[in-house]
Amino acid sequence: MFKFVLAISPILVVLIGMVVFNISGKYVAPFVAAYTVVLCVVCFKTTGAVPLTGAIILKNWLSGAIEGFKIFCLIWPAFVILKTMTSTGAIEKVKETLSGVTDDKRIQLIMIASMFVTFLEGAAGAGSPAAVAGPFLVALGINPVIAATVTLFGDATAASFGGAGLTTIRGSGALIEAGLITAKQSGIMVGRVHFWGLLVMPTIIIFTTYGKKGFKKFMPYWIFSSLSTPIILLLVTTFIGPEFGSLGTGALALIASIIFLKIVKMETPEEFKQTILLNADSNKYTKLQSFGSYILLSLALPIVRFTVPWWILTYYGYIVWVAVVIFLCSFFGAMILKVPIKEYLINVKTCGISLSPVFITIGALLVISNLMNTSGMIRIMAEDIAAISGNLYPAMASFIGALGGFITGTGVGSNIMFAPMHIIAAKQLGLNVIPVFAGQNAGASLGNLICPNNVIAAAATVGLIGREGDILKKALKIFFIIVIMYMSITMLYTHIFFKTWGV
Repeated sequence: MFKFVLAISPILVVLIGMVVFNISGKYVAPFVAAYTVVLCVVCFKTTGAVPLTGAIILKNWLSGAIEGFKIFCLIWPAFVILKTMTSTGAIEKVKETLSGVTDDKRIQLIMIASMFVTFLEGAAGAGSPAAVAGPFLVALGINPVIAATVTLFGDATAASFGGAGLTTIRGSGALIEAGLITAKQSGIMVGRVHFWGLLVMPTIIIFTTYGKKGFKKFMPYWIFSSLSTPIILLLVTTFIGPEFGSLGTGALALIASIIFLKIVKMETPEEFKQTILLNADSNKYTKLQSFGSYILLSLALPIVRFTVPWWILTYYGYIVWVAVVIFLCSFFGAMILKVPIKEYLINVKTCGISLSPVFITIGALLVISNLMNTSGMIRIMAEDIAAISGNLYPAMASFIGALGGFITGTGVGSNIMFAPMHIIAAKQLGLNVIPVFAGQNAGASLGNLICPNNVIAAAATVGLIGREGDILKKALKIFFIIVIMYMSITMLYTHIFFKTWGV
């Protein structure tokens, strides 16, 4: 028990610092990174896969710094896009165009924070949804704290599939190799878990943003969006496969919404109508020009992902190609808006300087994650939780997945890390490992989205450096609601509804 408390202590210190005392991540993260090094040397030097030497600790530090810089490079161009669109006035033309589909800010919010985010996750993953959609929502007039929060949780279901199904396909590797599951079965079952998350997601997004009043005269689209997206997810994962779990669901949900809004006319209360303040600059641009950066992103991300050889995309790390594509789109988007190259470069420089604290914060958090993984802290926590759970193990699988996603910041990392443990536990307890792993996969998706480095990245894209705690407080409330729901669903699926499915 003492080892468990020590193992989980870095997480607790991060949460207490950021959530309870509201201290900026740029101060909390380096302190906890130093504390974790001491903890490793004193208490966990020999509990990991290999003994922790000074060289290994240094390697973890360097790896964290490098990966932190890659994430910084993903956020940077997304921030440049936002600055360019707001400074030129093009964003007002975007608002006007969206109002042609619907002038209801609540509908726009769901379409962007849930459906468009799901599409982006399937197109690229790697943090692109928060980097792109968060600033977009801010530009449309959504409070930055809310924009970052709902964007993170709009991605709560899609992250189990990731870019081209990566999280489910690679994350299921141990089960596939053991002949216990196929990639398609894994996608089908996690889709059945996330069905319930998507069912409540529009309610969560609207309530988080507007409270109870947000549902005033909103019933038709509220019901439609709550049912259509989860049903589309079930159809895509069942009849197509996990590769299009996010990409296909997001794209089809957007198309379905547009068709619905053409057929069903809704009366929007004045307080929820989109405010449009066209200025002289915005009148210079066509609708196509104004959407230029987002059109380029929506086309370039899936085209590159599905045409460029995998080894090229992963040569420098998966996130690098996404950052390069967003940088290129920020440049060509600025050219479409006829922004002088000198002005564009000034924007790049200004945004880079303003975001520099993010590099320190995320790099330090990744160091913590690396050390906790290498030292065996994560496995100690998971094994202790599993040891006392018994028949409650399926529920704990969801929680363990969330824990892994929270610490590592990646769903695929959590899945790969804990899949072997779930195989052993399911065999010992006589459980069907397929729904157990689906609970792990779904939980990892949720944990990934409250991971401090992901929250800090989302905060940076909406201009809230230093206020990450505000986002994390809101995100944690939603997280606990959904993770408890997923734990319950995994129990029901494993013990009752899918007891022998796929066996």
